[in-house]
Amino acid sequence: MNDRLDALIGDLTAEESALVSAAGALVPVLSANAATADATGRLPEEDITALRKEGLFRLATPRVYGGYEAGASAATAIAAEVGRGCPSASWVLTVYYSASLALWLFPDQVRHRVWGDDPDATVCGSSAGSVPARVVDGGYLLSGRWGWASGAHHATWAILDLTVGADGPSPDRGFALVPMSALSIEDTWDMVGMRGTGSDTIVADDVFVPEEQVFLASKAANAAARDQGAATPVGVPKPQGLMGALAAPVLGMGMAIYDHVVEKLSNGRPLTSAATPYPRAIDAPGVQANVADAAMLIDSAILQASRTAQAVDRATRTGARMSALAIARTRMDGGFAARQIRQAVDKLLDVGGASQFAQSSPVQRIWRDLGTATRHPAFVTEVDRERYARLLLGLDGR
Repeated sequence: MNDRLDALIGDLTAEESALVSAAGALVPVLSANAATADATGRLPEEDITALRKEGLFRLATPRVYGGYEAGASAATAIAAEVGRGCPSASWVLTVYYSASLALWLFPDQVRHRVWGDDPDATVCGSSAGSVPARVVDGGYLLSGRWGWASGAHHATWAILDLTVGADGPSPDRGFALVPMSALSIEDTWDMVGMRGTGSDTIVADDVFVPEEQVFLASKAANAAARDQGAATPVGVPKPQGLMGALAAPVLGMGMAIYDHVVEKLSNGRPLTSAATPYPRAIDAPGVQANVADAAMLIDSAILQASRTAQAVDRATRTGARMSALAIARTRMDGGFAARQIRQAVDKLLDVGGASQFAQSSPVQRIWRDLGTATRHPAFVTEVDRERYARLLLGLDGR
């Protein structure tokens, strides 16, 4: 097990620790397939089979259906390990975990519909555009397109944003749970990095969605008003924790590039500059300082991600609601962790040599993945810090 993740794995159960170890054992096969994922625009079937075999698609599956109900700390550590092998596989796994947690907002019969016959059922999601839904007898008709749907090619179900009554005076936003068998996928994902996530566009054409598979904001508001002051049942994963593990793939990328560069330095990468008395880069104090700085930046990012995950896990154990300030802090933690990983990678690449950018080097692919992933809205602190500052200063309440 990777000792860099001690801050995340310190309080895990034996079952969760075993899942982290299983994820670490997959790094060689995921790494071997990462170039194929990058070239084909989706994860290879061998990756999907390996993740399923180790039970990693069951992280958010309820125990009653044979799942693990893994907490945010466990999910973050697991996805970070997977990210050392393949960032795209880690991102898809994190999306499946987060989207599956949203199913706790639906009635019991809906969860049974998803997992009753298949505890490994996977759920992807897309919030890229809220599509108008038409009310019909017993549910809704859904037609539209949702982009950026990571993991759609291997998902069993999809959670899709919608609006009911879009033309009326009081539109109601929410999301629908739809089987992927009722949807189609349009090939639109053509990015420089994170290519293997297969984040293509989901398309629905007059798809009927039963009423119980649609969750609307008005339902949440009515439930909150009805249960004002009451804690969420202990043990039920929190909707506010859906993004808790999103930093994990970025942590994995940082650790992977660190391992690649340090291995090259340890193997005697030469310094060709005439200005240095050190024939080997590893002997140069400046190189050593960069490696030390990078290690500390990666460790600091892991600690920030751990703080977020542990806050979500505490709320889950106690049934307490996280405050607005705590939620804002989790978003800032994720954004700063991502930027610390970017800084660490810059320091490593400065001493790793230009050869790391050769097409044959896995480092250049991970670097592309990192540059793309860390521009996800979840990591853009320019958007979040105003909200965080106002909460810190008591301007918006806490």
